[in-house]
Amino acid sequence: MAWWRSRKRDAQQESIAEAVAEADSELGGAAERAQARGSQPSAVPTPRAERHEDPELDTEEFEVDLEFASRELRHELTAEQLLLGPEREQISEVDRWHLIKRDLEEIDPDFVTDLEQIAADAVAQEADEAAPLDSERIIAALKSLDIRYLVDENGGIVALWERHIVQVRAEGPDADILVLRARAYQTVPREWAERGYAAMNEWNRTRRFLKAYLGEPTESGALPVFGEIQVPVRPGITTALLEELIDCGTAISGTFVEWLEGELL
Repeated sequence: MAWWRSRKRDAQQESIAEAVAEADSELGGAAERAQARGSQPSAVPTPRAERHEDPELDTEEFEVDLEFASRELRHELTAEQLLLGPEREQISEVDRWHLIKRDLEEIDPDFVTDLEQIAADAVAQEADEAAPLDSERIIAALKSLDIRYLVDENGGIVALWERHIVQVRAEGPDADILVLRARAYQTVPREWAERGYAAMNEWNRTRRFLKAYLGEPTESGALPVFGEIQVPVRPGITTALLEELIDCGTAISGTFVEWLEGELL
């Protein structure tokens, strides 16, 4: 689990656990629920032999009853037939589902739609296989994470924040390296170069994931500040992992810029 989201998820899990515990207390213990359900018949019902004592018993009806019991012993009857009897007309599973669906829609008109969406999401999650990296997948991941972005005239994808920008792109000869490159709006004056290099070394020594460095001097002589993440994805990358890397990379980029201002200002 990503560290910057742990508090939010822990809070959600605590509220869910409290709700489940409250629901269990209302339902009662296992013994109480078993008593409420009542007892069930034995696995192999005993033929009703008392009918032999009835002189007016229809012989044909008795034979049907014995055949029914014999089929029970051979496990040829469904649970529904055991309840309704062999002569009762059975409803098809399709018709049964339509009846259930109609009843559920009367209770909650959105129930079936929500159920179908959950099933579709589950199938999509199971089908999340590794695929080659490209700009379209990067843009889709940014949209999924609600990160606003711009696409420049060269096809570069850039996300903007108040104190820095983050470029997200596929690099390498085969475009199989995911790169997140953050650049702070703040620069380091030339006379502070030694202090700037010391700050970059301190970050790289004590922090994970993002590599910090100073770029080549600009026209004014100031040194730009970069933070960079590079991940090789030649075998392909799943959507879930791509979103996780972008989510983590953009979050730690913001942390880096905030830390940088405290070190250099």
